[in-house]
Amino acid sequence: MIRTILLSFLFAFTFSSCTKEVREDEKKSIKTADEAAIREVIENYTTAYNTGDIETAAEFFDSNYHGIVADSSDIIGPEAMRDDLLQYRRQYPEGKWETKIEEITIGDGYAYVICSSSFLMPNPIEKRPSPIYSERSIRVLRKGKNQGWKIFRFLATPTFTYE
Repeated sequence: MIRTILLSFLFAFTFSSCTKEVREDEKKSIKTADEAAIREVIENYTTAYNTGDIETAAEFFDSNYHGIVADSSDIIGPEAMRDDLLQYRRQYPEGKWETKIEEITIGDGYAYVICSSSFLMPNPIEKRPSPIYSERSIRVLRKGKNQGWKIFRFLATPTFTYE
């Protein structure tokens, strides 16, 4: 009889401890914190590039990063991305990226970020920067255990190119 009671108690304890419910307000605060961290990654990456700090910009990419642009057949990894950033910086030293985050979806350790970006160059006639290239992109960020969010995948398609 005592054995049955103990087994029943153990059985009930096991099932009640395995199903922890997270309150809705806790879920929202976690999501809000993740969204803020993701926005910060995108903004800090853009700032690092715009200030010419390519080494810092490259640190925002995951070690398993892969990226592709629609008008290219190349899929590039983290080293090739770093080299591309250096090349663009040398070719367009006064150029700056402007990125607007349109949507963030988070799930299972990944964030899907839809962005509109333009590469701006000084325009001597208008006396202000003008876009020479614009794109829409999906950036997939992966949450690392100790590293926070990193850019894991990147897919972009040009929407405007000035030639």
